Amino acid sequence: MTNPPYNKQTVEGDKKTQWICGCFETIDGYFWFCDEHKNTLRKTIEAQIDELDMTRVLE
Repeated sequence: MTNPPYNKQTVEGDKKTQWICGCFETIDGYFWFCDEHKNTLRKTIEAQIDELDMTRVLE
């Protein structure tokens, strides 16, 4: 089995963290969430998008 081209560790300053489930961040900054966390995190992200007014309606 080859390692996928994804970054399974993130570095914040001098603190290194590692995912403990199937979620990961790709090297280009996109996130993928495992089945266990997908629904909860999607709801959280959607709530933040609405609260921060990060979208606009296109007609």
